[in-house]
Amino acid sequence: MQENLRDVSPVIILPGINHSPVYLYDENGRPVTDENGRRTGGTLMIPDTKAFREKLPDLARELALSVVSRKKGKVYEKAYACAKAFTRIQHCDDNGDFVNNLRPERWNYPVSEMDDELKAWAYRMVPMQALTKEIGEDKLFFFTFNLVGDPLDSARELRDYIAMVKEYTGSNKVSFLPVSLGGTVLTAYMSLFDCEDIDRIVNVVACLDGTDIAADIFAREFDTSDMFLRHEFIPAVFREETGSPLPGYGINILLHALPESAFAAFLSGFMSGLLDSLMINCPQIWAMLPSYRYEELAARYLSDGRHARLRERTDEFQRARLSLKENLLKAKKLGVKIDFISGSGLDFGDVEYCFFSAVKSKSRYNTDGIINLSSCTLGAYGVPAGKTLPADYIREKTQALSGRYISPDRRVDASTALIPDNTWIFLDQHHEVGKNDAVLNLAKSIITGEVDNIYSDPMRFPQFNRGANTYALRRWKLPDGKQALEEIHSGSVRTAPSVIAELEEAVSRGEKVLESTIGNPRLAQKALADLENILVRLGRVSAPKTPGLFEKALGKAAQSVSRALIRRK
Repeated sequence: MQENLRDVSPVIILPGINHSPVYLYDENGRPVTDENGRRTGGTLMIPDTKAFREKLPDLARELALSVVSRKKGKVYEKAYACAKAFTRIQHCDDNGDFVNNLRPERWNYPVSEMDDELKAWAYRMVPMQALTKEIGEDKLFFFTFNLVGDPLDSARELRDYIAMVKEYTGSNKVSFLPVSLGGTVLTAYMSLFDCEDIDRIVNVVACLDGTDIAADIFAREFDTSDMFLRHEFIPAVFREETGSPLPGYGINILLHALPESAFAAFLSGFMSGLLDSLMINCPQIWAMLPSYRYEELAARYLSDGRHARLRERTDEFQRARLSLKENLLKAKKLGVKIDFISGSGLDFGDVEYCFFSAVKSKSRYNTDGIINLSSCTLGAYGVPAGKTLPADYIREKTQALSGRYISPDRRVDASTALIPDNTWIFLDQHHEVGKNDAVLNLAKSIITGEVDNIYSDPMRFPQFNRGANTYALRRWKLPDGKQALEEIHSGSVRTAPSVIAELEEAVSRGEKVLESTIGNPRLAQKALADLENILVRLGRVSAPKTPGLFEKALGKAAQSVSRALIRRK
């Protein structure tokens, strides 16, 4: 354990897929702005809304014609054109280079020097306040990279960034905190460079061997059954995004006006446009494929001669990925401390981002809803959601390993991970681990040296922990509760002593939940509900909206009609 926190190396976050702001520049290097003066850019998709709106009427007319003619007409072509227009800004050429001048916003200084707005954004993306409270904000850096770039190029830029961090802090080494897609940049870095600058690597749900979601999208393998696609899927997406599935059932009903051929042409055309414009030519997105599915898909898309240079680049990353285990073990022998934190126990699309539930691999693997457990841990084995490891498997492992590494729910075997004693798995935990403060507290404790491995303090930091969601409690309700107490104690607000005592107790319980190293979904939900209830009574927040009788009845009716239309077919 490091007793002096001043000796903790500066930490470079290698962030996830939605964490790197990227902006468009013109040929003279000036930022491109829209009609409202806003810079053109984003952290994920950078849609060309103007071009998309221009193409959309053609698609709408073609869909309307297909309803009347009962033929697919040119639906495929119009849907394809819409998708190409939508993704025009992030389009890559056949060599894998992005066509437009896209640059990530990069900060060559620590979080401590960010202004309040930028700092608040950075902490929303990767909420490491517990860490900086101990080591200082001057030791936390945020490396960004281009979503439609090349992870090998990003790794070369990271090399220069490390030199800047070392010079800025006077440190001889840095620690990496790869999060989600940041794992691809780590993979490339470990292949290109030695590890003399690295002190510790804490992989947090890092994409180290891709995700079958990406592979299924490339392979066009989806659940296209009518019951799923025309009844269950769209309402589920609306429920997640808006809280109500009703608009989705309405869309389902409208979709049944389309002939089968037109509906299939629409889906196929839009997906083809996305693949051709954004995905197939992008090295970073190829890096999201699992290594065991790469060769088949590369042969399918990159063997036409036009993509020879791109194939060289994706092959190089494939070699980096296949050598990652060896590279990490070599680094470990040289003194680099390496840990893995992963979620588990879910199907693809569970909990959040339910649109990923459309992939064919939905229930084939043990995942955190977005990335395979085996990818985040480099080898931990888990059975799909709802299943358990066979009794004879557990018996053999128990005899060989004295019961170690088998999860309490008998769904995960961590002994097959690359470094089992430094692999931490949260059961029933979604990929957005920033919503579970127990995960954040574990990462902090690993980085500061408080925890060395799964045996350091198993009561506080067990190898198998629980998933939970403390985001709303941390982000809104606890700050609201503390603000209310400050105003009461300052005398600017008056209320009954019994209410003050109740609010103080609710705030205290909320703080204890966030400080805990054990995920507990029940306590997290109760702490949130208690704070919400008293804040509603104090008039500080509005009561959660619940659907009225009419809305419930309308929703049930729309659901019944949607189901009936499926059965009628």
